[in-house]
Amino acid sequence: MTATPAFAQESIVNGGFESPTVSDPCCVTSPPVPIPGWTATPNVNIVNGTFSSSSGNLAGEGTQYLDLVGEGGTGSISQTFATMMGETYNISFLYSHNLFSGTPSASASFSVDGLLGTISHSTGTNADLDWQTYIGSFVADGPSATLTFTNLTGGRNEGILLDAVSVAAVPEPGTWAMMLLGFGGIGLAMRRSNRKRGYLHAIA
Repeated sequence: MTATPAFAQESIVNGGFESPTVSDPCCVTSPPVPIPGWTATPNVNIVNGTFSSSSGNLAGEGTQYLDLVGEGGTGSISQTFATMMGETYNISFLYSHNLFSGTPSASASFSVDGLLGTISHSTGTNADLDWQTYIGSFVADGPSATLTFTNLTGGRNEGILLDAVSVAAVPEPGTWAMMLLGFGGIGLAMRRSNRKRGYLHAIA
């Protein structure tokens, strides 16, 4: 799994697909149910992490994940977010595939601002979906970018699963330097404070 540093501002809304909440043992299909932050092309499923599981929650992150194939055939999702032209952004996400109908493998394509890719998955069990991590980067070519995922294998219960989708700007070298100086200053202040407390304790 991946984590976005606290100082990198997250660009993706609802990247863990924790909304809407799935109260059903299985899924919520979109459309008709909207997925905050995302636009779905008929259709996709938000899946309860315990669905068809033999070992509790199977989500890669949190308690829910997305299946790019819903109640029909090939599905797609996209999200548009603000960017700064010429700035580099890191993208990461977790992916697996729907194992609950015995499908041996699945694949999907993704794209964002000139970064194009295909992911395939063919491992895992109903006790462990064997989530894989994709990590990449792209340079923004305008004031906004659209991230799109499209399933490439059609048919019900043959979808790529997604979770923990993240996009964040890469801090520039000057920003890194300022942060390191800031961390160093905090550490120095803490050491001085500790020494002062020790001295006061010694003379008390």
